[in-house]
Amino acid sequence: MKAFSVKYMAFSLKQFIASVLMFSLFFIPSTLYPSVVSAQARIPLVVAPARQTVALDAGKTENMQIKFFNESISTITGNLKVVDFIVTGSDGSPILLENQVNDWIRLPFDKASIPSGDVLKVNFKVEVPKTATPGGRYAAIIFEQTGQLTQESDNESASLVAPRIVGLVSIRVNGPVAESAFINIFKLPKFLEFGSIPVYFEVANKGGYHITPHGQITLTNWMGKEIEMKIIEEKNIFPNAKRTYEEKLGSMWMFGKYKVDLTLSYGESGKTLLTSSYVWVVPVTVIVIVIFSILITVLTAYLISRKVKARQEILEEKLEEEISELESLKNKFKDKLPK
Repeated sequence: MKAFSVKYMAFSLKQFIASVLMFSLFFIPSTLYPSVVSAQARIPLVVAPARQTVALDAGKTENMQIKFFNESISTITGNLKVVDFIVTGSDGSPILLENQVNDWIRLPFDKASIPSGDVLKVNFKVEVPKTATPGGRYAAIIFEQTGQLTQESDNESASLVAPRIVGLVSIRVNGPVAESAFINIFKLPKFLEFGSIPVYFEVANKGGYHITPHGQITLTNWMGKEIEMKIIEEKNIFPNAKRTYEEKLGSMWMFGKYKVDLTLSYGESGKTLLTSSYVWVVPVTVIVIVIFSILITVLTAYLISRKVKARQEILEEKLEEEISELESLKNKFKDKLPK
């Protein structure tokens, strides 16, 4: 009886602990777990236009506007600021220079609230200093949401999560600008068994303003016949940056020597970049298989022919032997045959 009571008490204790754990998981307020929510935080804003370009003389000003649309169901409050940005990577992603304040753009305010479904219109002024040299200056107008939850990790203290959205402004200071670009890399295989032909190239900008090269890449065969031509995707390349391009030319079944020509033009003066390279496309595996198939067929036919010829020779020998025997028998019984 005592054993039964002990087992019953143990079972009840386990049930009690399980109930407490279930209650803790489902009924403790979610505010005790802010890091899970904040890790998924995303600012529900849309900026328009995302990119703007303006050309001004030194010492001149221009009034412009940027809009932030609130697509959430609640009011969003945030800070506005302007910083410079640069682009150095080959993917074209801007790098915000947080510690370098842009003094060419004047904002009317630095804090704002956007009601749900409403739009914030920011009328800003671009002021180019009189001492500015011809070329480009690149700025980012940032709306950074405030009042966000903190995000924690296991080994670090809490840090503020501040979702943001950015609109980019390219300022061109009029005047003669140094335009200098070159094809840094132009790479394709020297030999392939099958197409298509992968082409990789990189264009670097060493000028004072961003460029947008445009042009085409062409594939011709050894007789000079054009096989394929593709228009190059237009990408902005900022000063002291480079962009990569990848193309595929031709079809799977190709044979012979092919030439790949790249023609690009850029800048206001229409400067041209040209380069070319060659590639051999020979389906070696297929050719080897075909040659071996032909050799096997010829060898098989030869062996069959020899075998048939050998059998024919044997039959002819047997036939001659039988004829000889008949001749011998004929001569043997020649006198005994009735006349």
